[in-house]
Amino acid sequence: MAYDELKLILEKILCIDADITGLGAGPYQTFQLPFATQHDIEPPASFVGRCLKGAVKPRDIEVEFMKFNDRGQILIDTLSYDDQQRPQLKAQFRNIVVKAAHNIAFIALSDKANLDRPKGARDPGYYVPHFSLEQGPYEIKGQFQYF
Repeated sequence: MAYDELKLILEKILCIDADITGLGAGPYQTFQLPFATQHDIEPPASFVGRCLKGAVKPRDIEVEFMKFNDRGQILIDTLSYDDQQRPQLKAQFRNIVVKAAHNIAFIALSDKANLDRPKGARDPGYYVPHFSLEQGPYEIKGQFQYF
């Protein structure tokens, strides 16, 4: 079971990287990946969607990939019986995680996350104050051609 989970973690890391940095740029590879709370903070496709919209902060990427790294290190400890080979395997796994996080950061990070500051009427949280009470009653002005 530990091998299958480690393989799933590697698949998630590489698919997230491919979906964000690939030419198609969409949650194509991550859409079918399962959500497991031992190594996921949010579903991979949801994370990819937020990254492609520029709605992530550096802390989001750091937390997501550190969770992958921490769980992967535990699984490598469980799987490897050779004490001389264990540090090399852990270093290789960490390199994969760090490279994927750096690749994603170049594309996903934006100056301002627009979920905090919506830009238009279709964004969640957009608010336009209602001034109709201050404007007074409606008055018809001009030529009345339709009466």
